[in-house]
Amino acid sequence: MTTTDLNGTTCIVTGGGRGLGRSMVHALVGAGANVTAAMHIADDIESETRDLDGNVKAMVADIRDPAACTQIVAETVSEFGGVDMLVNNAGVGMLLVSDTFNRTPTKFWDVKADIWAQIIETNVNGGFQMAREAVPYMLEKGWGRVVNVTTSIHTMQRAGFSPYGPSKAAMEATTSCWSEDLDGTGVTCNILIPGGAADTNLLPGNPGDEGRSGADGMLVDPVVMRAPIVWLASKQSDGWNGKRFIGRLWDESLAPDDAAAGCSAPAGFGDRA
Repeated sequence: MTTTDLNGTTCIVTGGGRGLGRSMVHALVGAGANVTAAMHIADDIESETRDLDGNVKAMVADIRDPAACTQIVAETVSEFGGVDMLVNNAGVGMLLVSDTFNRTPTKFWDVKADIWAQIIETNVNGGFQMAREAVPYMLEKGWGRVVNVTTSIHTMQRAGFSPYGPSKAAMEATTSCWSEDLDGTGVTCNILIPGGAADTNLLPGNPGDEGRSGADGMLVDPVVMRAPIVWLASKQSDGWNGKRFIGRLWDESLAPDDAAAGCSAPAGFGDRA
């Protein structure tokens, strides 16, 4: 794990109470950052992180509501004096469609319209609404970070993974657009993914249960997000913009820039038709 000092850096992590978000909150606070952990259901993450170097403010909020996004950012600024980083991690997955989605794929025409809307509103609209509120503070400062958590490209295109896959494809393309909009401002926009199905609540059962696996048979520990998110939150990542980083491939034995180069590629879909 990197020893990067994030003292004085303020981050917002949506979906910060569970899974990938919880892991990233622990890493950022451990490096000294002030973190607002926004979550849909109340959690005890403040007490968990009390002995770490940074500070955590837990907020229960639904990012599908634009007013809630405004409140998350406003209370963060009030508590910590600004916003330096937004991690758009909150998301809902195929469990809303079917609790057997990883064994019996659901055809898109069998997905209920309200479930489709809920997944898109959370995974796409929520990220936009959070960025719309947070980025102006970063632009005013001339420095900042937006990190969107998407998924593996093949998951975006996998049969039976609609609308989750398309929602993450939307954020993949969004990252490319935003990174170009932000070019030259000192604010960057990148993607961080675990690099396979992660052992989180997006899968049937409970994290840590024996026998759980993703569609490809692999299950990734959320700790793979920790080293890269701390690096992305630091000035060491200045100039890295419009990239996707795969946490599972981050080699902590390397210097951070070398580790980043070894697990990254341009965000989006390149020159593929």
